[in-house]
Amino acid sequence: MQGWRKSNEDAHISITDLVPGVHLFAVFDGHGGKEVAIYCERHMPKMLLASDDFHKQNYEVALRQLFLKIDMQLVSK
Repeated sequence: MQGWRKSNEDAHISITDLVPGVHLFAVFDGHGGKEVAIYCERHMPKMLLASDDFHKQNYEVALRQLFLKIDMQLVSK
């Protein structure tokens, strides 16, 4: 089987009502390694909640900035 691993390297987020009426679902495929997937799973919700754009309901901008910020954090570690 192509891509088969002995362990699952994926992580996910499933949060209903991150704020009232806004839900957060994400799957991190682990292609960057299980540590990257777990890092995203652990940090993405709180980082999103810290975003001014998120609270202004500019969700597309907030998510784009969040992904770039996480990329920068991962590169610097």
